[in-house]
Amino acid sequence: MTDIKVATLNLFNKVGRWGERLPLAVEQLVALQPDVIGLQEVDLTIDQGMSLCRLVNANVGEAPRYRVYHMGRPGRAAHVQGLAVMSRLPVEAHEGLDYLSYEGVAQRLRLRLEGGEALDFYNTHLHFPPEATEERLAQAKKLLAWTDTWSGANATVVVGDFNAYPGEPTLDLMKGRFASAFEAVHGREPEKTWPTPVNTFDPSPPGCLDYIFVAGGEVQEASLAFDTPHALDADLFPSDHLGVAATVRVG
Repeated sequence: MTDIKVATLNLFNKVGRWGERLPLAVEQLVALQPDVIGLQEVDLTIDQGMSLCRLVNANVGEAPRYRVYHMGRPGRAAHVQGLAVMSRLPVEAHEGLDYLSYEGVAQRLRLRLEGGEALDFYNTHLHFPPEATEERLAQAKKLLAWTDTWSGANATVVVGDFNAYPGEPTLDLMKGRFASAFEAVHGREPEKTWPTPVNTFDPSPPGCLDYIFVAGGEVQEASLAFDTPHALDADLFPSDHLGVAATVRVG
């Protein structure tokens, strides 16, 4: 059996004081040191994922280094709405899925764990705004159909910004196949993962939008992550989202 730490965070690309948020994101990612993390809203024009990966690697000491794997989006938002996965586990395959709706995509990686087990790790960002429940549900159905096309892994983890509040059909669908890591440990979802004070313009209701879903593994721990503001500025967080982290036992 192997315990791995997984995480997810919507980076909010370079909007909202990114130059000031970057050191916070690096500091808290180094402190968390997940084995693999899914990132959403990654700005490809500033090489945001690679920059974050390099800065983290410069601060992890003797720990295994990360590599970053990107998935671009089609359409006008491609440059600011990319996906990325940072992994310090060996990657045996990396593929992408185009939802063919609203420029949405997902990515997946087959990871090899220290104990020899295989883990399939999925990262996605479903459609916004809040009222687009049917559009998100259609994307989630495609995502689950895609997970069925890979076999042979000991466990599957799906992370991301689902833009879905608790009680939505999209989450009911996901929880029919997967355990929500935070809920499995705490008996409920977080009160909110969005927004932080970094987002000053979106009037959507606050709530839990970010999730880690697990199948075939046992969730040992789960918590919010990237939830500490700057010591001298209570309005400055690593992102406009909070992250979620979980330790999963595989095997």
